Amino acid sequence: MTDNPKVRPRGLSKSKILQARQCPKRLWLQAHRPELGEEGAEQRQRLEGGTQFGELARALLGSGRLIEHFGDLSQALVESRTLIDECRPGDQLFEAALSHDGVLVRADALERTVSGWVLTEVKSSTEVKPHHLEDVAVQAWVTQQAGLEVREIRIGLVDNQFVYRKLGDYEGLLKSEAVDAAVQPLLAKVDGWVAAARKTLAGHIPEIATGPHCSTPFECPFYGHCCAEEPPPPEFPVESLPHGGRTVAKLLAEGFRDLREVPLERLSSARHRRIAEVARSGQPFLDPAIRRELGALPYPRRYLDFETIGFAVPRWIGTRPYQQVPFQLSCHIESARGAVNHAGFLDLSGDSPIESFANALLEACGEHGPIVVYNASFEVARIRALADWLPDRAPRLLALIARIYDLLPAIRNHYYHPAMQGSFSIKAVLPTLVPELDYAKLQGVRDGGEAQEAYLEAIAPQTLPERRTELRNALLTYCARDTEAMLRLSDVLQSPVPETGQ
Repeated sequence: MTDNPKVRPRGLSKSKILQARQCPKRLWLQAHRPELGEEGAEQRQRLEGGTQFGELARALLGSGRLIEHFGDLSQALVESRTLIDECRPGDQLFEAALSHDGVLVRADALERTVSGWVLTEVKSSTEVKPHHLEDVAVQAWVTQQAGLEVREIRIGLVDNQFVYRKLGDYEGLLKSEAVDAAVQPLLAKVDGWVAAARKTLAGHIPEIATGPHCSTPFECPFYGHCCAEEPPPPEFPVESLPHGGRTVAKLLAEGFRDLREVPLERLSSARHRRIAEVARSGQPFLDPAIRRELGALPYPRRYLDFETIGFAVPRWIGTRPYQQVPFQLSCHIESARGAVNHAGFLDLSGDSPIESFANALLEACGEHGPIVVYNASFEVARIRALADWLPDRAPRLLALIARIYDLLPAIRNHYYHPAMQGSFSIKAVLPTLVPELDYAKLQGVRDGGEAQEAYLEAIAPQTLPERRTELRNALLTYCARDTEAMLRLSDVLQSPVPETGQ
């Protein structure tokens, strides 16, 4: 790979400047080697949700002229200038194209007032974040340098207290926050950001190691590429300490890279010490107490898992922005050791799944026996929301919570394998005890993000029946794997001498 491109990019956009703010290497790769990037399901959903909310926000901001020409920026600039000159107080423009010194932006909303302009940038977030302020600072800098007197700078946000109560009525979903005081100190820095981005684009590929910046504020699509070009990390990196925070930062600052080299007395957390001891010995840790704890659970046992979806713009009556609505469940029912049945539910109609999901949940869980989940806070929150939505079924739904048994803390307190690399997620634990059920062997849907993406594709009207059937099968297989995994983990950990994988 050459790192000295012959073709230099022309001009800058706001997105390129912000990419450089996150990581100059990301900007360089995006401009010169975009084919090396891999966009994940979470990134695609975030962009899609942002686009949907942005389009709705225009209607919520009031009447105005939309400047399109998204494929012809020169025409967008010409039309924007014409309409800006024609604006009178009270007039509003959407997606106005403005440029200064080769930097191009498109303003979500520009409103003419008697004394100047109000600039509003819309973000599909529920609160103002630091990178939003940098974003709007670039926007305001170009707008002002292009000759418009910006009197007020605002960020439009999703009001997560909004409840969708009437079909098609989203009044109140958009809230607006003035950010002038926070943005003003940043305006003087934009010149430097622009110069730095230009220097990056015109030079060789920056030599920047991977680190926290790879996921802050967004997951970088080039992370996999950058990791592949770096020397392999230690088998047991210090960063594998879960929730290490300051401890990890301090150890790294002191030059520790391999967890096996860290003196145990430097680790104040008992869990961190256990992880370090297992890394040193290479042998799994298993506390026999987990066998007694799991063995004491009465039958029937129900192993339960949900799949959920949340939208920036709510689709179903009674829901809020980003509220996680369950559309699928899997439940393996163990009536006695080795006697297992399965119950499942999946709604791909696109209609609200709330009521039918609740009915399926109550039927699958019955009236008696522990309900085994992995990370109970998630299921508990969903069940409480179901009770709020369906008050007539609230007593029966809330009664389920008292029966929930969380397998996660049991494993976290009593088991650890060196291959888990500091993670207690079920996807990390499963291969060490039941390798034949490894999630990596699944086809189509292998994690929650892919499950949400499959759901959205399946409910889309344009999806062909054959493809919808394919997605349905993948979703059913994935969700059933979650509950079968808990069942098998529980079974293995109750054995006298559990076998562990490599």
